[in-house]
Amino acid sequence: MQIGCDQLVAGFAQLFPRTLGDLGVLLERAVPPERADGASLVFVSDEGMLLTALAAGAGAIVLPLKLEGRIPEGARAAFLFTRNVKLAMALVLQRHFDASRHPFRQEPPVHPGAFVSPQAVIGKGAVIRPGAYVGAVAVIGEGALIGPGCVIEEGARVGANSLLHAMVFLGRRCEVGERCEIHPNTTVGSDGYAYAQDDEGHHHKVPQLGIVLVEDDVEIQANCAIDRAAFDVTRIGRGTKIDNLCHIAHNCQIGEHVLLTGGFFVAGSSTVGDHCVTGGRTTLTDHVNVCSGVHLGGLSAVTKDITEPGAYGGYPLQPMRKFLRTTSSLPHLPELRRRLAELERAVLAKV
Repeated sequence: MQIGCDQLVAGFAQLFPRTLGDLGVLLERAVPPERADGASLVFVSDEGMLLTALAAGAGAIVLPLKLEGRIPEGARAAFLFTRNVKLAMALVLQRHFDASRHPFRQEPPVHPGAFVSPQAVIGKGAVIRPGAYVGAVAVIGEGALIGPGCVIEEGARVGANSLLHAMVFLGRRCEVGERCEIHPNTTVGSDGYAYAQDDEGHHHKVPQLGIVLVEDDVEIQANCAIDRAAFDVTRIGRGTKIDNLCHIAHNCQIGEHVLLTGGFFVAGSSTVGDHCVTGGRTTLTDHVNVCSGVHLGGLSAVTKDITEPGAYGGYPLQPMRKFLRTTSSLPHLPELRRRLAELERAVLAKV
């Protein structure tokens, strides 16, 4: 694509309160500072990156306001000053440079190799790729993109402008909101893990009759599994972002704008509040409640309710400062045991 720097700035007037240099440059790509050329947009956060971008001949540079007085004399580029470089990167790339949001638009809207039930409802501008299956009374919203090999079961719904990459499974009657993105090989709406045992120890499956509801603006990355509820709803709140290889069991309620990093597992009927953040391989047992505003360190395990916002870590779970003190003490335990044994022997020798 190609966009004038002046057009880019006009589209984000609040994001770039100040500019400097020639805004007439045409931008074709966004690249790291060291790979820049005259048609490149570059994002920098410090003076070293700025000098690298200038040496490479970048066409336009997005930089923090604190660097406004650090522009070398005679530097030739368009300088776009912002209060938050990372946010500027996210918003600008999404709107102008992210090809993944439109990976199939050059193809016919509904590929002849896809199966779409005559009873399904396909919105205007939706794209369905080869090998996809869309079941009866399923609804695909306007502008939605359904990748190759996806399965949208009977009665499921995909909201407007959502993107399902290849091989995504959306179970019967489950719903994905608007502007969501689900990456390859993720399952939304698999059966919850529920079995009853008889007197002989045989396992009998408990049918899972509920659904999964993924609210608007959620992103779920690759190889995740989200189980449908037993009777009601497993919910993923608006704006939540889920990393690869996560599992959310039946009946769980995940709040709004939550960040779940890789390897997060939560057992059934647990709740995570709004604006929580979990480190890698965090686990929650069943029937626990985590309040809003909690940050969990990597490898943490939650076995009891958390009722106060803050940072926690470890297993058993502790407030983060206490956890860090505990962790820093662990390497010294062998020496402490040795010294304790010496003290015991010395005391016993005097008895």
